[in-house]
This record gives sequence, structure tokens and C-alpha cells, in this order.
Amino acid sequence: MIEYIIIAILQGLFEWLPISSSGQVMIVSVNFFGIPPEQAFSLSIWVHLGTTIAVLLKLRKDYFQIIKSILPGKFEVDESDIKRRNWLIFATLGTAVTAIPLYFLFKFVIVEGFNAVQGDVLTLVISGLLIITGIVLLVFRKNFGKKTINTVSDRELIKDSSISGLIQGIAILPGISRSGFTVSTILFEKYNQDQSLKLSFLMSVPVALASIGIDIIVGEGSVFGTIDLLTILIITIISFIVGYLSMELLLKIAQKINFSYFCILYGVTSFIIILPIMFFG
Repeated sequence: MIEYIIIAILQGLFEWLPISSSGQVMIVSVNFFGIPPEQAFSLSIWVHLGTTIAVLLKLRKDYFQIIKSILPGKFEVDESDIKRRNWLIFATLGTAVTAIPLYFLFKFVIVEGFNAVQGDVLTLVISGLLIITGIVLLVFRKNFGKKTINTVSDRELIKDSSISGLIQGIAILPGISRSGFTVSTILFEKYNQDQSLKLSFLMSVPVALASIGIDIIVGEGSVFGTIDLLTILIITIISFIVGYLSMELLLKIAQKINFSYFCILYGVTSFIIILPIMFFG
């Protein structure tokens, strides 16, 4: 039980930072707690349930307005609510295009091939993806402008949200930071920093819930059957509490500290430690 509590705490802390929480969960699960890679992959998806609930609670007013905008004739909504709704729709559709095939590729092709090497190769793959995340953040983080969803045309909004969704879908791979990639993409599209952060978090809920739903439907390798419901409930509660309490603080820290260097250093360190063990151990 203690290993799952630690994993839930890590998820609650890392989800809001431009580093991969799923990557950290998989590395810790496989290398420190001996959890099989396919189970660790499902676990990295399920621990997002608690932090997703935290986002829903924290941004509940935004989501209520977006839901109301579906029936504008019955509720009082403004143009910004409608544009946020449209952004979420096209971003979610874009996410599905890349996330669904990558999910099945990783879950049934890549992960299963790594069981024989006890997760070492898997860790190197994840570390390589962490390095890519750091490089992307270094390249794109400073390239933000003054655009908001209220100032762009409907056509431009559809284009920007669809591209952001396509990029978000890549983050189904452990090691790729969802928040890092989506915020970087929206900044690169010249939206201001506050808008980029908020849109990124609004986008996180549909994809997190969809990932959990797919994992339930697919069944094989899911945490169901390997982890009891009580443990799943405890994981969800802990990641929710830690995530909610740390959200404000960690968002402020993330804006001040360049985590791109952390991602690169973390990934390089994994290669330095693991490669000698694999070849000479």
C-alpha cells in the first residue's frame, strides 16, 4: 500500500509542473517498486483521476459556463464562454487523433516488449522522452504573445485548438509532459502566458477522463484485477488532496523556475546510471 501512496503524492505534486507526472510514476513504479511495466502504464493513467477532480473543483466556474454555452438560449453566456467551449471541442477531437493510436501502440506493443529486461529499456525510453520535453520547453517557452481566445477569429481558434489537441495527444506516452507540451504549443501560437496556462488545464480534463475510460474498456493490463478498489479509491483521494492543495503554489513556482533544464538533467542522469548497469552489470 505504501508504494501506491507515494505514487499518488508524486502525481499530486508533479501534475501541475511542465514535467511528466506519468513519466515519474512509471519510473518509480517499475524501478523502485517492481511493478510490471504494463500495470505501471495503467497506473500512470489512473492516478490522474484525483488530480482531474481537483481541476474540476478548482475551475468549476469555468466548466459550468462552458456547459451552459451548449444551450445558449436557456442560459446567459457571453462570447468568451462559447469560444472556450469551441476550443475544448476541437482540442479534444485533435487529441483523439493522436492519443488513441499511441495508447494502443504503447500498451500492447512497446510495453510488452520491455518485460524481459526488467524495465531498464523502458526507463531509457521514458528518459529520452523527458529530454525531448526539456528541449521543447527551451525552444518554445519564451515565444509567447498577446493573443487570447477573445481576440482571434473563429477560423484561427479552430486551427490553434486543433493543433494544440494533436500535440496533447502525444502526451499519452509516459515521459512526455502534457502540460509542458500543450503550454509550449499555445505559447508558440502567440497566446499570452496566463491564457496558455488556463487553456492547458481546461484541456486536461476531457483527455484524462477519456484515457481512464479507454483503459477500463480495453481491460487487459488495467489496474482492475491487480489493484483492489479500496486502493484505487485511496490513490484517488490522496492525489486529489495533494493536487488541490499544491495547485496554486506549484503553478506559481512553474512560472518562475525553468523546469526544462530539470527534464534534460533527469533524463541524462538516467542514461548515465542505467547504461553502465545494462552493459557491465
